[in-house]
Amino acid sequence: MIKNNPLKLDKISLTTNWPVGPVNVYIIYGEKLTLVDTGLRNEKTWRELQDGLQKLDLSMKDIEQIVITHHHNDHAGLLDWIIKEHPIPVYAHENARPFIERDRDYFKWSDEFFEKLYDEFGVPNTLVKDSKRKKRTRRQLIEIDLRTVKEGDTIPGLHDWEVIETKGHSQDHISLFNQNSRQLICGDHIIKGMPAGIFLDAPFFSNEQRPKQLIQYIHSLKKCSKLNVSQAYSGHGPVMNHISKVIDEQMRRIENRANRTKKVLGNKQLTGFEIIQAMYPKRYEEAVGLFVSETVNLLDLLQHRKEVITKSRNGRLYYSLY
Repeated sequence: MIKNNPLKLDKISLTTNWPVGPVNVYIIYGEKLTLVDTGLRNEKTWRELQDGLQKLDLSMKDIEQIVITHHHNDHAGLLDWIIKEHPIPVYAHENARPFIERDRDYFKWSDEFFEKLYDEFGVPNTLVKDSKRKKRTRRQLIEIDLRTVKEGDTIPGLHDWEVIETKGHSQDHISLFNQNSRQLICGDHIIKGMPAGIFLDAPFFSNEQRPKQLIQYIHSLKKCSKLNVSQAYSGHGPVMNHISKVIDEQMRRIENRANRTKKVLGNKQLTGFEIIQAMYPKRYEEAVGLFVSETVNLLDLLQHRKEVITKSRNGRLYYSLY
C-alpha cells in the first residue's frame, strides 16, 4: 500500500443495478487518506465497499475524510452508515447541505415546487403520484461533520487537489483537479458513452428562480475542456484519457436532442408533456420524472438561444418555435 502520495488513486466499483452501471468511488492517498463518494445505501454495496477496501489493505477505520461529488443516492447513499461507524469530516458543496442534513423544510418546499412545475408542464396527476412514490424516503437524520467547499478551494490533506464547481448534473456537483498530475475526478459530470444526465433541483429558496441546469452543464463542460487533463476519473465507466473527445461527443448529443425537440414542435404549440409523449411514445410512463427533467432543460436551452418561445394559458405552459 502506498500512502502520502498525492498522485496515487485507487478505484472501487460498487453495484447499482441501474442502466448507468456500477458507481466508482475513489481512494486518494494524500496527506489524509480520502474516500471520494460512497455508493448506494444497501447491504450489498456496504459489503462491496468493505471488501474493496480490504483488497487495498485498508479498512474503514483508515479513512480520514470523505469528499462527496454530489448528493445523489449512488454517490452519497452510504454516507450515514460510514459516519455512524466511523465519524470523520465530510466535504461537499454548500448546495449539498439540505440533502446531506435532510432538511425537511427544503424537502417540503421541493415537493411543492415540483407539483407546480409538473402541473405547468401538463403532466397528468396519475403520473405525478406514481413519480412521487419512487422518490427518496425520509430517513432519520445522522449528525455529520459537514464542511462546505467552493470553486478554487483545496481540501485539508489534499493540497494538490483543487475544487472545481461543475454544476449542471446537480446544483451541488463538484470535481477535483490535480494540476501536478493533471488528474480530474469528475463524478457524474462527464461519463464516457453516456448522455448528459441533468436532474432538476428545486431552488434553495422559494423566492429564487429555477436554475437553468443544462446551460450550467454546458458552461461546466467548457470549463473542464480548458483544463490540461491527462486522465479523468468518472463516477461511472472507465478512466478517460482523451477528455476533449468525450466532451465533444457530449456536446453533439445535446445538439441532437435539441434539434429533435425542435422537429417535434414543428409548426405546433405543445405542452412539455405533449413533447415528451411525441419523443418517447413507448417509454414516457416508465420514468416521467427523468423525461420531464430532460425536456425542461432542452427547452431552457432553446429559449436561451431564442429558438423557442413560451406562452402561458390556463396555468399550462405551451411551447412553439420562433
